[in-house]
Amino acid sequence: MKYRALVLSMLFVLPSSCGWQLRDTQLVPSAIGTLYLSSSDRNSALITELERALSINGIKVIADKAAADYSVIIVDYRQNSRTASINPSGRVAEYQLNEDVDFIIADAQGNEMIPLSTASVERVYEFNEDDILSSTNESRSVRDRMHEEIVRQILNRLRVFSDNATP
Repeated sequence: MKYRALVLSMLFVLPSSCGWQLRDTQLVPSAIGTLYLSSSDRNSALITELERALSINGIKVIADKAAADYSVIIVDYRQNSRTASINPSGRVAEYQLNEDVDFIIADAQGNEMIPLSTASVERVYEFNEDDILSSTNESRSVRDRMHEEIVRQILNRLRVFSDNATP
């Protein structure tokens, strides 16, 4: 019985002592205040993922730019795909996917706090011409993970900004 209690207590103590935490938790301190997101496509999967991640971090995304403490302005969003490799019969075996997001972080007065920055990610996935449905699902899954990585990069810039902004 004592052994079980010891093991259970270690399960709760060890993760906190070694710095372990759930992925994507508290990347940005909530003290940053409110944010306004500006993008030409407000309904894109990337913006939805960014809003979700900000919400998890306790940052409120508001629709009124004038009332926001800071703005994240998505200047450009590019998605590209190309053939990464071909099979012996000359057909596509792998695709390379690239996503780049240019963004600016500005304060309430419109001053650039972080100048034009680019978050980018590249992934390769296997394409199976005999199983198009599976390959389509793989492509979608890879793109979802790419969005998560882009969002993580933007949140990291917000974290660095907020660390430098605090006296």
